[in-house]
Amino acid sequence: MLKRLGMFFAVVVLAVGCSSKPESEWPSWFDVQADPDQYFYGFGEGVSANSNLAARQARLNAQAQLAEAFSIYVESEARQAGQVNLDDPETAGTFIDAIQARVQTTVEAVETDQVERVRLPDGSVRVFVRMRMPRNQGARTGRQILDEFDERMRTSRPTQPTRG
Repeated sequence: MLKRLGMFFAVVVLAVGCSSKPESEWPSWFDVQADPDQYFYGFGEGVSANSNLAARQARLNAQAQLAEAFSIYVESEARQAGQVNLDDPETAGTFIDAIQARVQTTVEAVETDQVERVRLPDGSVRVFVRMRMPRNQGARTGRQILDEFDERMRTSRPTQPTRG
């Protein structure tokens, strides 16, 4: 059993470690949303002479893409529920304020799902990252964001009726 476990970890380390693919190749999993009904995805890429810097850049790029996908989802849910009129500049500003910080905090907590490092001919490292967040987690957080938005609207416009 321990021998199998050791072999498994060796394979994982080799898969995540540096490879010598040409610069133009991407990993087979990169930019592929394998299960879009179950997850929100973010993909990122980073290149640097410093492997850690390339990994950080790739992770930040993946987080930004994941945050964008999640923000679009929250906005869509709010529009479908008739909860947000983004044509009103004041409402749109309040809504954006309500979602920005929460989306960023949520995305920062998401773990990297896939990583691949490629040593380039010039000695620099190219890192590919995939992050994924379960949609059920996104739905719960989205609901919380919309509830916070409702609360902000109630406090900023106390005379308007709110939808529950």
